[in-house]
Amino acid sequence: MPVFNAHIAKGQLSKDQKQALADAFVLAIHDALNAPMDDQFVIINEHSDDNLFIHPTFPNMNRTDKRMIVTVDVSTTRTLDEKRKLTDLVTKYAVEKAGIGQDDIALLIYALPLENMSFGGGKLMPDDMEAMAKRTR
Repeated sequence: MPVFNAHIAKGQLSKDQKQALADAFVLAIHDALNAPMDDQFVIINEHSDDNLFIHPTFPNMNRTDKRMIVTVDVSTTRTLDEKRKLTDLVTKYAVEKAGIGQDDIALLIYALPLENMSFGGGKLMPDDMEAMAKRTR
């Protein structure tokens, strides 16, 4: 259950671009982490100019007004190679689908133990995984 949280400047992305960005995140976790396409947990937060400060060129970047900070929570079971692939695909798909500049995405990955996650229903994982497996059989 990767959870994406994108912090963007208010008014810089249209409704369609925000949907495309969310779709890009979901496609990235599908392709990088083999997550189901309906594993969609995305929050997009808009911030006014006086609440979002991202340097346009540090470190050697060329960010536009669409620059953003994106965090994603994943399980500690994810490998470094999977996280590298996820980082690459988040950027690639955001560029392709939402028209975001390659340098506009600052991405932070937070790894959580599975027992700190729940899909809902008051059940912590890995119990949730067992229940999900039974539902898909």
